[in-house]
Amino acid sequence: MPWAGPSPWRRLAAGLLAFFILLPVPAGAQQSGEARTLEPLPRVGTAFVVAPNRLVTAYHALETHEQLYVSTERDGLFTVARLVAYDEALDIALIEAAVEAAPVVFAPWESVPIGLDVTVVGFPKIGQVVTGKRITEGIINGEQRFNGRNDWFQLSAEVHRGNSGSPVLAPDGTVVGIISHKLDARRASEMTRDFPQNVNFAMKSSRITDFLDAQGVDYQIALFDDARVFRPYELYRDVTDAVHLLVVTQRTGEATDIPSP
Repeated sequence: MPWAGPSPWRRLAAGLLAFFILLPVPAGAQQSGEARTLEPLPRVGTAFVVAPNRLVTAYHALETHEQLYVSTERDGLFTVARLVAYDEALDIALIEAAVEAAPVVFAPWESVPIGLDVTVVGFPKIGQVVTGKRITEGIINGEQRFNGRNDWFQLSAEVHRGNSGSPVLAPDGTVVGIISHKLDARRASEMTRDFPQNVNFAMKSSRITDFLDAQGVDYQIALFDDARVFRPYELYRDVTDAVHLLVVTQRTGEATDIPSP
């Protein structure tokens, strides 16, 4: 039976839930009769619309989930979502939610040049603070192999925890990747006595579309067009409705933070 989506009451309840779980408890607050953070604390990530009522995100952001919620704004109303499919090896998941947004358009990775200017739109978590939606810029530094697989690329756009699952956009507005993870700069500096900067990784767009093909999702695709160049504010304007904050309440006893973008 098709999933009918949440009722308005559940949307409101999810919005109130998000308000309390994203804000810290004031010092000295009583443990009964007052709003307090839920236990265990939620994870957060980013998801984006790829087809009507279908979004993709990074699998590691929700792998221990109890319940999923999405919203286009940190302080907005949240809609209940559910996991549809995932590929743990690629670190990608497909979720379903009753959302209203035009799907993104993918560019085949084969049409994307190394050195391309790219932007990332998502919800970074800086320390314990989940920010509002943010856009950052960088370039595609090169392809990257992990475990013998050439499914990722390195990029220099700034990302943080919470950016997991964010779309990587080309100047023409097409999606060329999804944020997966980043180098642990502190650990790398301890090992190498050098402090790496903005060493971040995304999965290639063609691996995303392969995954969507396997799930029978009807997505949009177009060759990267180097004659179409939008400025960052135009890219943000055009994609913002498709990019959602993902809030993940977890099973009791599981870790309370995502390991990396």
